[in-house]
Amino acid sequence: MEQIGKVLDQTMGRTLDRREQRGRGPESVVSTPPRKQTNEPEPLPDRYKIHPNEAKAEGYTYNSEPPAPEPCPFCGRMLYHYGAIMPGQKHVFTWFEETEHCTCPQAQEYWKQQEAAQRAAEAAEKRRKEQERIQARIGRLIKDSGIRGRFLNRTFDRFEVTNVNRKAYSAAKRYADSFPIMLPVKDERGHITPPAKERNGLFISGTKGTGKTHLAASIANQLIQGGTPVICMTMIDLLARVKQTFDRPGEATEAEIMRIYEEVPLLIIDDIGTEQPTTWGITQIYTIINARYEAYMPIIITTNYSGENLIRRMTPDRDDGITAAKTISRLTEMCSGIEMIWDDWRTK
Repeated sequence: MEQIGKVLDQTMGRTLDRREQRGRGPESVVSTPPRKQTNEPEPLPDRYKIHPNEAKAEGYTYNSEPPAPEPCPFCGRMLYHYGAIMPGQKHVFTWFEETEHCTCPQAQEYWKQQEAAQRAAEAAEKRRKEQERIQARIGRLIKDSGIRGRFLNRTFDRFEVTNVNRKAYSAAKRYADSFPIMLPVKDERGHITPPAKERNGLFISGTKGTGKTHLAASIANQLIQGGTPVICMTMIDLLARVKQTFDRPGEATEAEIMRIYEEVPLLIIDDIGTEQPTTWGITQIYTIINARYEAYMPIIITTNYSGENLIRRMTPDRDDGITAAKTISRLTEMCSGIEMIWDDWRTK
C-alpha cells in the first residue's frame, strides 16, 4: 500500500495526508489517528481506495475480479479487499492482498499487538544498524590510530593493579574517564575556548617495563571504543609517516599528515627519547607539540627519561639543544606527571 500511495501521489502531484480519512461503502475502514513517525508503512488515504461493492455500484472498471471476502477470525464479519484507484478515474487498477481490518475489539487488540511487535522489531533493527555503524567507525579509528598488535589488547581491565602501581593506574583511568573536559571548544569563527582543565596532558615517565605504554594504550583504547579519534605511536613511527609522503606523491602530503597530528583529539607519543635524534626530527616534533600547545589540545608522552636527561636524548649532535629544551618546556606546562619507577615486570 505504501508504494501504491507514493506512485499515486507522484502522479497527482499531491502529498499524502494520513489525517484525511473518509468512509466508503457499507464496510468502510474506521479512521485512525495520525501515527508517530516510524518506519512502518503509512495507511493509504481513502481517496485512493474503494470498497468492491461501491466500485461495482458506481460502474468502475477493473482488470480482474476482486478477491472473495474473508471472515474475521474473531467475530466472523466478512472483510473485503479494497481496490486502489486514481482519483477522477473510474478504474480499479489493483486489489489489495490484505483485507480491511475488522473493528471488533478482539481484532483491534490483535492489530495493536501486531503494530507494537513491528515497532519493536524495527527499533531492534535500528539499534543493530547503529551498532554496526559504530563498530565500523571504531574499526576505522583503530586502523588510523597507529595501535598495532599486542597494544590493541592493552586495556585497563588487563592491567594488573598492585600496591606499587595503583596510583599510576588510578591517574590514567581518571584521565580517560574525564577526557571530555580536556578538550577545548572552537567556534565557527575559529576562536578557541580553553578546556575546563588546561593542564590537559599526561607525561608518563619511569623505568622500563613498568607499564607506561600499557596505561597510555589503555587510555587510547577506551577513547576509541567511545568513538574518539586517537593517534598512538612511537616518535619513530610518527616521523616515519611524515617521511613516507616524500616517496609517495599523490597520497597524503606532509602538511596533511602534520595537520592530523596537530588536530586529532588526543595524540600519544610513546617511548620518546629512544630514537636517534636528528635536526629534522626534533624540528617536526616541536612543530607538532607547539601547535597543540597553542590550541590547548591534549597530548600524552611516555618515556624512560625526564628533565635534562630527556633534553640530551632529544638533542642531535652539534646542536645547541634549544629546540629540545623548548619542546620539553611546552610539555611540562601542558602535562601532569605520572612517575612509574619500580622493577621491570618482564624480568619477574
